[in-house]
Amino acid sequence: MSLPDPHPREVFETLRRRGPGTRIAVVGASNDPAKYGNVIVRNLAAKGYTVLPVNPREKEIAGLPAFPNLAAVPGPIHIVNVVTPPAVTKGIVEEVARLGHEAVWLQDGSFDNEVLEAAANAPFRTVRDACIMVASNFG
Repeated sequence: MSLPDPHPREVFETLRRRGPGTRIAVVGASNDPAKYGNVIVRNLAAKGYTVLPVNPREKEIAGLPAFPNLAAVPGPIHIVNVVTPPAVTKGIVEEVARLGHEAVWLQDGSFDNEVLEAAANAPFRTVRDACIMVASNFG
């Protein structure tokens, strides 16, 4: 299987447009401060992004309204950041393709070869092998 570039320029440019106009959904967001799903939400919100936590069991995460799934998120989503186990991520990749979002950012631990193959065949750009918190540390 030949995989596309793991760091598509267009997605990193979207991330560089830091501010409330850049909308990032964090799928697998959590209220547990020890989990990356919480750390990422707080980190990106502190940097000024509009963060949209997605978790079907929570109404609020880190003081932000949470959504049960991507379809429930109002307005555009520029980057879908995924912090779920690979078995869950495969369904998220399918949902992102169905909804027509432009970019998925797969955090380490959220993907396996099956997920990468599904993402490679999807109509969106995929980032892997890069942490969104580190990549957003610029300027």
